[in-house]
Amino acid sequence: MSQNALSRLISVIDAKVVILALFALHLLAIAFPSKSLVFDEAFYVPAARDFLSGVGSNPEHPFLGKAWVALGIFLFGDNWFGWRIITVIFSMLSLLVFYFIAKRFLGERLAVYSTALLGFEVIFFVHGSLALLEVPSIFFAFLGFWLYLKRGARKFLKIPVFYWLATISFGLSYLSKETAAFFIISLVFFYIAMAKYARYRDLVPKIWKGLLLVLVLATVYLVPVTIYDQRYHPSSSSEVSVTVTVVQTEDPQLNTTYTSTVTSTTTKKNLIDNGIQHLLFTVSYASGLKITNKSTVDTGNYAWNWILPRPGYPAAPYYVENTEVSHTTKAGDQIINVTTETKHPIAWYGVGTLPIWWSIWVIVPFTAYNIARRRGKAIDYFLLIWIAGTFLPMIYISAVAERIVYPFYFIQTVPALAIGIPYLLNSLLKDKIIRNIALVAFILVVLAIFLIYFPVRVTQF
Repeated sequence: MSQNALSRLISVIDAKVVILALFALHLLAIAFPSKSLVFDEAFYVPAARDFLSGVGSNPEHPFLGKAWVALGIFLFGDNWFGWRIITVIFSMLSLLVFYFIAKRFLGERLAVYSTALLGFEVIFFVHGSLALLEVPSIFFAFLGFWLYLKRGARKFLKIPVFYWLATISFGLSYLSKETAAFFIISLVFFYIAMAKYARYRDLVPKIWKGLLLVLVLATVYLVPVTIYDQRYHPSSSSEVSVTVTVVQTEDPQLNTTYTSTVTSTTTKKNLIDNGIQHLLFTVSYASGLKITNKSTVDTGNYAWNWILPRPGYPAAPYYVENTEVSHTTKAGDQIINVTTETKHPIAWYGVGTLPIWWSIWVIVPFTAYNIARRRGKAIDYFLLIWIAGTFLPMIYISAVAERIVYPFYFIQTVPALAIGIPYLLNSLLKDKIIRNIALVAFILVVLAIFLIYFPVRVTQF
């Protein structure tokens, strides 16, 4: 394939084409299964129903993530479309904002490429199709990053307006799922890395402005959560008390005393009353998910196994439908052989697109080397801090805290890799023909893996 042919192929594919194609694939996938819940939908769809009924439930996660599912049920009914459509919309919006972030660092052509990598990454597609919490949180984090990078000249209280908006967006990200804290940490370190203070006295007002933004972030979380707690009365735990009362009954005529017992059971709920209590309960709950028996824990629950350059753990079956198909071999009217084949017409798997995940081994050294040699650009700092801020905590939680983590937690790191791959290839491969061939070859591998794990297996129906 010539360089001109490759250039024409890439140029006709813009962000709108990628996003619309993925939207169509999402709409196809979310109809299957139509009557069953997939993976953690078993928790979040009932919690969304409770939200609509005014009942507090599933307090280990902030309420807004379930409220998005509830919105879909309210608008479109308690069915497969209502459960999942809002997540799909957030997935498309996430890709759109991600495109603008990537475009700021890479230019339009490579930004489209990055958007395609992320959109066709299996974990991102799967979690962007189901009634789960990750993608709405990721959308608001992307929006926060984009607003921060955009900045702008208009200011309020001597702080760029876009900083205020970015802070509110990160607050909504945290309200959708608490793991947004890793995005917030990443942004803080990126701000520190990019800050250049001409004079020492400039440091104090910048710290003061930072504290104001932290106060806004805390308010965005604490006020809505407190209102929710006062309205829905979620409980952190329940205490069951059993009271046994001995009752004696006398029969004077027979000069006999009968003894019986009466048992009463009361349940006392420990209610969560405000946002601070809710935050402490969320942290306590997450800290309690300890690995107690290492022999029973899947290897995928250790963060370092996610990026080892080999398939070190099986794909997590979120939902797999089994269908038995019989094949009969005949010779005339005589049956010679009967075989049975198990097919999986619908199969949702929690599995990453490993070539993208494995790219961390090249992107991290490359960006770190550029920074160490004082040749680092904003994109080097941005990618390295994003990867470190979202993945290193997973290593700590696995190795030190010995807490259970799941491979889909890597969904927060994948977007940085989707930007890093074209940045890396564009930086290292100076020959345009070789670079375009490498870009096309890599996306073809990603698309092949996507097709293998696409949840609706049309050929198996």
